[in-house]
Amino acid sequence: MHATAQAWLARQCESIPGTSRAVVVLRATGAEAFVVAARWPEDAAPSTELAAAAGQAARRGEVGRRSEPPDDASPLGASRIAVPFELASGVSGAVGIEIRDAKAAGSEELMRRLAAAAGSLEEPASSAAPDRLAALLALVGIALGRPRFRDAATAVATELATLLRCERVSVGFEQRGNTGVDALSHSASFDPRSALVRDIAAAMDEARDQDLCLVYPARAGGAARVARAHEGLARDHGAGIICTVPIAGQERLVGALTFEWSAADTGDAAALAFAEDATAVLGPILELKRRGDTRALERAREFARTQWKNLRGAGHHQLKGTVGAALLLLLLLAFVPGTHRVAADAALEGRVQRAIVAGLDGYIAQADARAGDVVRKGQVLGRLDERDLALEHRKWVGRREQLRGEYREAMAGHDRIRLNILSARLAQAGAQIELLEGHLARTRLVAPFDGVIVSGDLSQSLGSPVEKGALLFQVAPLEGYRIILKVDERDIAGLEVGQPGRLALSALPGRSLPFTLERITPVSVAEEGRNYFRVEARLDEPADSLRPGMEGVAKIEAGRRRLLWIWTHRMVDWLRLVVWSWWP
Repeated sequence: MHATAQAWLARQCESIPGTSRAVVVLRATGAEAFVVAARWPEDAAPSTELAAAAGQAARRGEVGRRSEPPDDASPLGASRIAVPFELASGVSGAVGIEIRDAKAAGSEELMRRLAAAAGSLEEPASSAAPDRLAALLALVGIALGRPRFRDAATAVATELATLLRCERVSVGFEQRGNTGVDALSHSASFDPRSALVRDIAAAMDEARDQDLCLVYPARAGGAARVARAHEGLARDHGAGIICTVPIAGQERLVGALTFEWSAADTGDAAALAFAEDATAVLGPILELKRRGDTRALERAREFARTQWKNLRGAGHHQLKGTVGAALLLLLLLAFVPGTHRVAADAALEGRVQRAIVAGLDGYIAQADARAGDVVRKGQVLGRLDERDLALEHRKWVGRREQLRGEYREAMAGHDRIRLNILSARLAQAGAQIELLEGHLARTRLVAPFDGVIVSGDLSQSLGSPVEKGALLFQVAPLEGYRIILKVDERDIAGLEVGQPGRLALSALPGRSLPFTLERITPVSVAEEGRNYFRVEARLDEPADSLRPGMEGVAKIEAGRRRLLWIWTHRMVDWLRLVVWSWWP
């Protein structure tokens, strides 16, 4: 009995707001003194005053009350009430509760509730009240065993109707401010527009609005409550006893269970108590399943509705402070101006890039430099094989010397005809030698100016043939860079020639270089699924550590704008396009 009393007392205290201490005293049949069977909090020291008040109420069989004036610990005052009870097994006793709110402690509904709930301290002999623990565990298993909310609600309602011998059990949850019936016992489907369903929903709203467990007809000795919807449900649909128990959520009532017994069934307090316990246990489980089945839009709408109520109601100071700070920040963003910067991928290029190509068909014989090397004007970067050209050159040099000897002999013999022929052959030999010398010069690949090799590496191609005109090296000067920016088409409208900006390179992330826009090309280029415009800029402060081909991110200062516009203009523009595309 003590364990049962302890569990019962904890359940009652958790459901009564403002409870600070509570105690249950019991006296078995034939015993003289009352003993403390349970106290709450369980680990707190027993209150002798509260136990004495409960014992006195049990001996007299009358409700006892005592009020305390307001103080620092209880600004609303405090009251101790003691409600006597007598169980069917012959055990009598009383429950004493100390509440910090004196007004709530004087509620007739609170004392009626405690007196009615005392019947659940022992298992009654009524066939309408099943084994509590086993039945509740079975119902929890049924609720958890169904993956969908409506299936679980229907199964729970049907099982409750069977256990309590109800004519009908209904499960309903809040839907847009009002309670809607989600499941009926023994009914896989029903018409939500029918008169029965509407009347059940009205009864659930009636219980939720009053935050009470409503029983119709009211029990003897209970306080009168508004039960017009329950009266109409009983009158129009033949119910004898109706009990509606609200389902409590985290901060408010989210639904209700309605139990209906036939007119021939008088019901009993134990069955009503079990209905309350079952609702307290199963309600949160069904609520979680309902939220899991609800669509994301509905969950968002429910969350917004809850937060709006919290903002308008009392308390929730942290939420109100957060919303106030957010609104203040929004106002600042809407009126404070800032610099609008357009970000774009950027790369360095030399203003001049000289291509070094193969001057003739041949083979690569030597590689003296590669991409990334800094070279000086006239430095040899590589050579082509010149052996065949050198042999041909020596051949024609020898031929020219031979013709010169014959020319001298003809001159000594005054042979004018032969002199003319030899003179022409000497000119031909000289031209051939000059041609071969030019070819030999072209076998040497020479840097045209001081700079850096941007591309080209012949070290991996020694001995490979090359054709005349093949690109072998690209050389850019060490000074005179330009920046090539890839500006997204969504940002190009706000750019103008002459706007400043800064460039951060991947190789120099800790340093930003100033630049100025010089040219905006009017043609877009598609790359990687997006369109961009090629924008050229010049560096205002060249640095020795820069090299052509370096990449980074550039930000262009495109004027002054409101901070809110800067952070939201892309999303707004996207929405405009979406609306425009769908607008008829």
